[in-house]
Amino acid sequence: MDSYPDLPITGICVISDPSKAPPNFTVIDKTFDKSEDADLWKDGLWGRRTMRYLCVERSVPDMSKDVLIDVAFINERDPIPPGFTVVENTHDTREKALKKKLLCGRWMLPNMTTDAITELIFLSRSCRKPPPGYTLVGETNNMNLCYKMGKIALPMATPTQPQAVSGIQGYVPQPYNMIPVGSALPYQPRATCAGANTSRRIERSNSNAAGAAQNGPLCGIPWQLNSRFQTVAELHNICREQFEMLGIPDIRYKTLMDIEREYEYDFRAERQAARVEPGLSLKKKQLKKRDTEL
Repeated sequence: MDSYPDLPITGICVISDPSKAPPNFTVIDKTFDKSEDADLWKDGLWGRRTMRYLCVERSVPDMSKDVLIDVAFINERDPIPPGFTVVENTHDTREKALKKKLLCGRWMLPNMTTDAITELIFLSRSCRKPPPGYTLVGETNNMNLCYKMGKIALPMATPTQPQAVSGIQGYVPQPYNMIPVGSALPYQPRATCAGANTSRRIERSNSNAAGAAQNGPLCGIPWQLNSRFQTVAELHNICREQFEMLGIPDIRYKTLMDIEREYEYDFRAERQAARVEPGLSLKKKQLKKRDTEL
């Protein structure tokens, strides 16, 4: 299980037979704290036993494989979190992977992050606190899943000249700028030279826009507002006249205090009637009892 503890996880799957794990995958068949059976399927009291085990693949960061950056357990009827993929079926038998639960993972290219999940472990239900450096994910079949994040090395890529996309003359794809991504993510986006590329791209686009404005078909035509709409008051009067002609009422803006002041009602009469009514009912009962005695 711990043959490659520092390598990022590049694949996860669920199998029904521990002996049928895919090549280069490691079976998590024991809990971390008590070395108990890490079967993910909860069997009933009777019938054939069903087994489910989680498998992980670790490998050197490569642009051909995404790395795992987040993992979650959700209920079957819950919506899948944005950006996550679901492990629905077992790898060996194509059966349902988990019972009443779904295992979800989020993946990212290794050149877009500096952190990835390097280890997944299961703890027995009695162990509520994850080990140091681990994050608790969720519970399934009386076990708690935890993951550990680790730094990954930038994959070596062969430098190539950017090629224009076929069908779009002169368009060259630019790398994504991941710097503005929120800090609440469980991983750290990789800071690259995309910021400089973005600034150069903005300068280029501004210069192109300036050139287009100088040579455009509307070049030299002065832009000014119609004299009828010089002031906001005139525009408001024109709209009001149009509304009156069409029979549309003039809806004025009201603040919260204006609305409360206009529609305020203290229910004083209702409260007084509620206090008087029980006394009247008691008096009627006394009169009825006296009539019955007579």
